[in-house]
Amino acid sequence: MFLKKESRKVLSEIKKAKKILLSLHVSPDIDSLTSTLSMDQVLRSMGKETKIISFSQIPPKLLDFAGESKIEITDFSKINFSDFDLFIALDSAQERMITRSPYPKEFPNKFKVINIDHHITNNKYGDINLVYPFSSTAELLFWLYKDWGIKINEKLADLLFRGIMTDTGGFQYPMTSSRTFLAAAELIEKGASLDESVLFSLRSYSFKTLKYWGKILNNMQIDESGKFIWSKISAKEREELGVDPTEIEGAASLFAPVVGGTEFGIILNEEGGCLVRGSLRSRKDFDVSQIAVELGGGGHKQAAGFSLEMPIEEAEKRFWKQPENILNKNNKKD
Repeated sequence: MFLKKESRKVLSEIKKAKKILLSLHVSPDIDSLTSTLSMDQVLRSMGKETKIISFSQIPPKLLDFAGESKIEITDFSKINFSDFDLFIALDSAQERMITRSPYPKEFPNKFKVINIDHHITNNKYGDINLVYPFSSTAELLFWLYKDWGIKINEKLADLLFRGIMTDTGGFQYPMTSSRTFLAAAELIEKGASLDESVLFSLRSYSFKTLKYWGKILNNMQIDESGKFIWSKISAKEREELGVDPTEIEGAASLFAPVVGGTEFGIILNEEGGCLVRGSLRSRKDFDVSQIAVELGGGGHKQAAGFSLEMPIEEAEKRFWKQPENILNKNNKKD
C-alpha cells in the first residue's frame, strides 16, 4: 500500500476527532467536490460531525450534483478553529487554494491540519501530508479508503468514479495508469454509472459555455516560435456573451494541447476585479508546471494553472517572460 505510514496517521487523527472541517478548493472543480463529498460521507459513517466550506461560489453544474449536501460559502481564514478538532484539506496543493485571504499563521494547540492531494507541486503545508501523484485526488482516496477497510457503497463509488473520470479527461491524461483502470473497474462493479459519468463530465456543457469556447477559438494565436498557442478572453468579452465565471470550463483541456507541432497551450481568463486565471496544458513531455510555479501557481507536468491579481494586459506581460526561458532550458537539455 502506498504511503501506509501516512495513511495510518491520518486515520488515527480522524478517530480522535469529534468535529471535522472540510473545504473545497478555490474555484472548485469536480475532483475537489467529489473528493470532499466522499470524505464527508466516510467521516459521517464513522460518527463524526462535519462541516464543508468553500471560499468560492459553487458552479451551477456542480451545485446540482452536490444535491442535498450543505456547503457553506465562507472564508477559511474567518473560521473559529476552536470549534473543530481537525481540518482535512483535499485536492489543494497550496494554502492559497484554500483561501485567497492570508492563511492563518497559528491554530489552536490541539487543532490539526491534514493535507491529502495528488499534485506534484504540493508544498506540504499540513501537520500530516498524504501527497502522492495519482491521476486524481478521487483515485488517491479510493486506495486510502481500501486501506482503512471502508465499505464502498453505490453512492461513494459514484462520487469517486466521477472524480477520476473528470480529472483524467475520460482516462486520456498521462497521469492515468493501470492502477487507475483497476480503481475505475472496481467502482463500476460497486455501482458507479459509466453512462451517467460520461453524460455529466463530457456531454453536459451549457450553451453559454459553447459560446465562450467560440470566443476562445476566435482569439487563439500561435507564438512566432511555433512552440505554443495561446488565447485569452477579457471580462468585457465574457460579459458580452453573458457568461458567468462559474460557467467557464473545458477550454484549456479541449483546445490548448491539440495543435500539432506545439509543446503546450495556455488560456487566460479575466474574471473581473483584476483577477486573471491562466490554464496551461502540455501536449506531451513539456513541463507546464514550471511556468505555473514561476507565476505563483502549480499543478502537474501536463496540466497546471495560476492566478494573477492584475488586469489581463499586465498578466499577459507577466506570462510572456516565462515560456521563452523555460523553452530555452529544455532545448539546452536536448
